[in-house]
Amino acid sequence: MELLLRCCVLFPHEALCLRIEKNRFAMRIFIFSVLLLLFEQAAPAQSSDVFLKTIQSAEVYFDFGKHDLKPAADTALAPLIHLCSEREKSLVRITAHTDSIGSSANNLALSKRRAASVKKYLLEHGVSAAKFELSFFGEKKPARSNRTEEGRQKNRHAIVEVLLPIPMTTLEGNIRDLRSGKGVEAEVVVHTKETRDSMHTDTSGYYKAAVPTGAVAAVDVYAEGYFFETKMVKALPGKMPLLVMELQPAVPGESADIHNLYFVGNQAVLLEESKPSLPQVLRFMQINKNVKVEIAGHVNYPNSPPKPKTTFEYRLSVARAKMVYDYLLEHGIDSSRISYQGYSNWKMRYPKAVNEDEQSLNRRVEIRILPEGEH
Repeated sequence: MELLLRCCVLFPHEALCLRIEKNRFAMRIFIFSVLLLLFEQAAPAQSSDVFLKTIQSAEVYFDFGKHDLKPAADTALAPLIHLCSEREKSLVRITAHTDSIGSSANNLALSKRRAASVKKYLLEHGVSAAKFELSFFGEKKPARSNRTEEGRQKNRHAIVEVLLPIPMTTLEGNIRDLRSGKGVEAEVVVHTKETRDSMHTDTSGYYKAAVPTGAVAAVDVYAEGYFFETKMVKALPGKMPLLVMELQPAVPGESADIHNLYFVGNQAVLLEESKPSLPQVLRFMQINKNVKVEIAGHVNYPNSPPKPKTTFEYRLSVARAKMVYDYLLEHGIDSSRISYQGYSNWKMRYPKAVNEDEQSLNRRVEIRILPEGEH
């Protein structure tokens, strides 16, 4: 009843208070709504206008069943305390956990006490009370397996993050058919190092997405009946120009490069930065369920006659195509829809390449849409 009176003070509507006193169920709903509102006002929530970027983090560990901080927490938290004093707009997120020993209810309560202990320590060391967001999960989100003592110790922890609010820029784009110029309904994925968002365009090909200001975003576009496309764009303050992307129709006989697919020299091993290209090929195959494709591998060997099938260059072109083929098989694409072929240096874009840009275009893997009956 005391809580009810407090709610009535917050919301001084006498008629509403009288109705609540007469209806216990309504009273419970009212109290829950007020508590939810108060929680939302207290927590620094992520919004579409601001992105909370983690600029530094630390972990602190606890003894079994305890919520008191260990001496090692001083060293772990000192840099974060210093950072909070330097960044007035920073926020602090504390996420606390337990191992799986004991009941779920007790572990949830223990994780809550652990989060509170970390907050108390930071408050005592000068961090503003207005900065905090606390989360506690008990045993629900273990970092390691609870089957070993080592794993359980790792799970008796709290993660402390210093967050900086970053304003968002609205990115607007339009997806069009390369040949007709008409809008294309498409799936768009916009991702940066810290964020990822997916959406569908409207019937005219228009979309918009929020991107942290200053971040470099990759915009991946997929549509049925088209090859996929990717563009990189930097999110600048203020209104950005419309990002227009044109999709090449995926019709039998047509080919398209797999962009940003770079290999270790003379090997069929992808460079680390090229690994995101493989899921793009997979998504293309998932959306275009009826197409059959050939994965075509090419190597760069300019100013030289064609290298035959007995040479290293030919075998390398085959191996690079097969690497993409194997990835698609492993991720559920039926073997009846895909094949692979190496083309050595037979189809170089620049047979007399003189610079790295031209050589990189020779060194490629393509997707070719197979005509009906060809495999």
